Amino acid sequence: MRDYKKKPTTTKQRPAPGATTTKPGRAFISGALTGIILTLLVQNWALIRGYLPIDTPPTEAVNTTPDQPKTEVEFEFYTRLPQMEVPIDTIQEQQRDQADNKHYQYILQVGSFNKRTDAERLKAELALLGHVARIEDVTIKMKKMYRVRLGPFKSARKLNNIKARLTAEQIPTMALKIRIPD
Repeated sequence: MRDYKKKPTTTKQRPAPGATTTKPGRAFISGALTGIILTLLVQNWALIRGYLPIDTPPTEAVNTTPDQPKTEVEFEFYTRLPQMEVPIDTIQEQQRDQADNKHYQYILQVGSFNKRTDAERLKAELALLGHVARIEDVTIKMKKMYRVRLGPFKSARKLNNIKARLTAEQIPTMALKIRIPD
């Protein structure tokens, strides 16, 4: 018969030499915590540095004597620039632009789309910015395209002003110079 009071004998398995007894989860958690702590230290280093007792080298003393008053720096360009201003006759500039470009007109193409709804959306966006655009229907290689254009402008200067405003609004543009038929 079997003796039920006797304890069963178990053998403990010992790890092989060179094997680690730590569990892989513990190593992952300790690595993650170390990374978080280092990240927080780097991000807040300016705040932490103020609390550390670090010996700083003494700052150089400025040789100022009490009998010399401090003078403020005065800039001359505030007075000189208005004196150097040259007025520009804008009417004369416009006449020169139109005389140079009698046979040309300038158009600013803002987009070209496969769908008319996309072109209408861009036209509405330009209207909100204060520009009157038109949509041109064009067939290219048996495919219908819708171009959104501004203009025509008689001078390149006006075209460049509007192009700069649209570029500042991050709207890509393409300037076109078209010859006017005689």
